[in-house]
Amino acid sequence: MKPVHDTHHATLFSGNCVEVMASLPSGSVDAIITDPPYAEINREYGRLSEPDWHELMRAVVGQVRRVLKPSGSAVFILQPNSEHVGRMRPWLFEFMAWTSREWNLVQDVWWWNVSTPPTGSCQRKNGLMRPSVKACVWLGAPTCYRNQDAVLWTPSEAMARVKHANRALRVSPSGLSVRAGRIADTVAERGGVTPYNLLPIPNSNSVSSGGAKGHGAATPEVLCDWWVRYITRQGDIILDPFFGSGTVGAAALKAGRSVVGIEQHAPYVEIARQTLVSAEANHGG
Repeated sequence: MKPVHDTHHATLFSGNCVEVMASLPSGSVDAIITDPPYAEINREYGRLSEPDWHELMRAVVGQVRRVLKPSGSAVFILQPNSEHVGRMRPWLFEFMAWTSREWNLVQDVWWWNVSTPPTGSCQRKNGLMRPSVKACVWLGAPTCYRNQDAVLWTPSEAMARVKHANRALRVSPSGLSVRAGRIADTVAERGGVTPYNLLPIPNSNSVSSGGAKGHGAATPEVLCDWWVRYITRQGDIILDPFFGSGTVGAAALKAGRSVVGIEQHAPYVEIARQTLVSAEANHGG
């Protein structure tokens, strides 16, 4: 299958992701980072019922496992949704369950969009909470590659000073003992603190975002960059089978990786191509 964009570090295919992935060599990709369409959501490219969504994702996961290298892993960014106020749809949780059983869930990780606006479900008359998290379903071998040092969080200077000064042994009611000063020493030596599995990243609609380019459900580049740095090395190949506006590709190229993107919806293919051309022009390609 001939790509619509093909350079040294970026390849973009237009077509059905399962069919395109079937043409890729086995064990040829270091990681998959992708934000697939969600079940029962109306988009300009159509709507997938829950059974149709699971059928698609089983085919996708099958190809993903085939093209991944043994040390590689895959991240599927997915947001739960509801049938109506007070009744959640089960498709996301069913996906997490069957992929955990049939493959392996490395760790549960969640993206918290701290800029989420209120929705109808959280109006006073409905009384629900603001839906602001998406699952980053991280699948792969238990020993898959990850580089924690690349994604350490930077503590505030004030908090670092307080902890460094506290050398006393503190024992919690549960019996857990900790010396904040020793933790501060480790943080200083490593250059940051271990990240939590809840990633607080706003989905701001900046001029460079997918939303600004015409994609109504784009993933923020900051989140893509975090996963790129965490689960891949310099020079690795990242595959995104639901490429959309190309945000994963931009993050990959900026971080010194290569990317293979697949997108079926023709208007998004052109947006993605422009994203890659821009990223290559600014960061090499």
